[in-house]
Amino acid sequence: MGAILAARSAILRATSGITGIMPIMAAAPARTPPGVRSARHRAACLAWLLPLAMLAACAGAPPASTASQPVASATAPRYNISRFPIEHYDQDVDHWIRPDAPGYDQPLLSAQEQHRRFEAFRARYFGTAARDPSPWNGTWLSTSLLNAAGAQQIADSQGRRVRRFDNSAPGVRTTYGENFQPHSAAWARAIETNMALAQLDADHASWPYDPRRRGITVDNALVRQLPTNDPAFYDFRQAGEGYPFDALQDSALRPGTPVYTLARSVDGAWLLVYSPDLIGWVETRTVASVDERFVATWRDAAQRTLGAIVRADTALADTSPGSATPVYRTFAPIGTVLPMMRLHDGRQVTMFPVADVERRAQIRTAALDTSTIVPMPWTLTPRHMAQVMKQQIGRPYGWGNTLFYNDCSAETRSLFAPFGVWLPRHSSDQLNAGKRTDLRAADIDTRLRTLAERGRALMTLIHINGHIMLYLGSAQDARRDGESVPMTYQNVWGLSPADNSRRNVIGGSVILPLLKTYPEDPAARSLAGKPLFEISVIGGDSAESDADAAHAPSVDSSEEMPQ
Repeated sequence: MGAILAARSAILRATSGITGIMPIMAAAPARTPPGVRSARHRAACLAWLLPLAMLAACAGAPPASTASQPVASATAPRYNISRFPIEHYDQDVDHWIRPDAPGYDQPLLSAQEQHRRFEAFRARYFGTAARDPSPWNGTWLSTSLLNAAGAQQIADSQGRRVRRFDNSAPGVRTTYGENFQPHSAAWARAIETNMALAQLDADHASWPYDPRRRGITVDNALVRQLPTNDPAFYDFRQAGEGYPFDALQDSALRPGTPVYTLARSVDGAWLLVYSPDLIGWVETRTVASVDERFVATWRDAAQRTLGAIVRADTALADTSPGSATPVYRTFAPIGTVLPMMRLHDGRQVTMFPVADVERRAQIRTAALDTSTIVPMPWTLTPRHMAQVMKQQIGRPYGWGNTLFYNDCSAETRSLFAPFGVWLPRHSSDQLNAGKRTDLRAADIDTRLRTLAERGRALMTLIHINGHIMLYLGSAQDARRDGESVPMTYQNVWGLSPADNSRRNVIGGSVILPLLKTYPEDPAARSLAGKPLFEISVIGGDSAESDADAAHAPSVDSSEEMPQ
C-alpha cells in the first residue's frame, strides 16, 4: 500500500543524468475545483481498488483470453505493482523545449498547412458541406450514417457490445464489478433491455434525419460502451487489470460538443450519440437539445472565431443580470473548443451552453483571459506547444478519460487541438495525421536510429501496441557516455517485464527517454522493444491528412476497445 500512496503523491524534482537538446517540467498536479470534484465523485470511489490493480501501459493491456489465469491463493497474496521513480528523469519542460533555442518561436507547420487542417477540424464539428461529418449536418447524416448500411452497422455494433460483457455467453472473458464479483447474466440482460435495441433496427431501411435529435453537451460527459455507470474490470489478480481499466469506459466529450442522438435508453437516463470523435452512450443530463436558431448562432460564431482552452480545468461561469456573483456551470479541459465573440463594449467573451428546465440549450458567456483561451488555429510553435505541455504534465493517467483525466491518446489530442490539428480517439488511428513509417520488423537499434533520422521534434507521433507518445528530439545521456537517446512526452500507466507479470507504475503525463533498458528496473521491457513500432510525422506530406473532414468516427473499434 505504501508504494501506491507514493505513486499518488506529487512527483519530486530531481537531477537527471540526461541533458538534452530538445527538452520539459514536472508540474505539480493542478488543484481540482469543487465542481470538478463532484463530477468525478463516482469514479473516485473506485480508487480503493488500486492496491489490487494489475496495471497496463496506457491502452496496452494483456491479450484477451477466455479463461482466468492461475492466481495466488487467498493465504498467499501476490503484489505485482511497484512505483517507477520518474523523478530520476528531468520533468522541466523548459529543459527539453528550450526558450533560448533559435527556433522557439518558429512555426512547425506552414500557415497554409495549418489553415487547411484547422478548416477540416472545424468542419468536423460545424460543417455544412456534403462531406462534412458534423453531427448537425443533416445532408451528411442522411447519406452516410442514417442510411440502410449505417443503421445496420450501428445496430450490429451495439449487439456485439452487449455480448462482449455477457459472462454467461461461451468464450467471453469474465468481467467483474467494483465488489470483485463477476457480473451476473441478469446484470447483462437488464442493460440489454434498457438499450431497447429494436429502436436501432428501423427495418434497416433508412432512418429519417430528425433535426430535433440534434444536441450539444452542457457538461463533461463520460462516453460509455453500454448505458451504465457500473464498471467492468477484468480479473484484478492479473497484471494490467483492475482499476483503472474499466472496460466499459471509452472516452469523454467536452462541454460544447455537438451531438446527434441515435437512441435513448428505456429509463431515459442515457443517450446513444454520434459526436465528432466517436459513437457511444452518455448520460442524458449532460446534453441539451438545440433548435435551428441556436445552431445558426453557434455555427456563425464558430465560423468567425473558434477558441481553444489552453489552461487545465478552466471554470465556466456566467453572471446573471442584476448579480455580481458568477454562477459556476462546469469546467473545460485543455482542448475544449468554444466560439468566441466580441461584445458591444469591445470585450471578448467565450460562449458556452447551458440547459434550461426543459433541457433546451441556452447560450451563456464567460470572460476568459488570453492565457486561458486562444483563437484557433494557434500558431504551432515550440513556445506554444511548451505552454500547453506545462499545463498537462504531471497530471494523473485516466483510462478512457476516467475521472476526466487523459490517457495516452487523449493526451495527444488535447495537446494538438488548440493548433487546429484534429486527432482521432484511438492511438492507432492517430498515425493517419502524418507520414507513416512502419518499423515493426526492425530491431530496437534500427527503430531508435530511424526515429532520430526521420523524426521531427514535437511533430512525430510514436505508436506501439495500444499506446501513443510524442517525440521531443534526441538528448545526450551522461550515464551512457554521452549516447544520444530519443526523448518522449507521453501519458503512460507503467512499464512491464517480458513475462507481463507485474507493472512498474508511472501513472501520468511525463517526459521519458526511450531507453533499451531502464536502470531503475532492468527487467522492464523497453517501450521501443514492443512488437509494434510505428512513427508518423505530422506535416510530413501525408497523402491521408487532407481527408480529415471526410471520415466519420467508426461505430465500433475492436482493436483498441478496453481489453
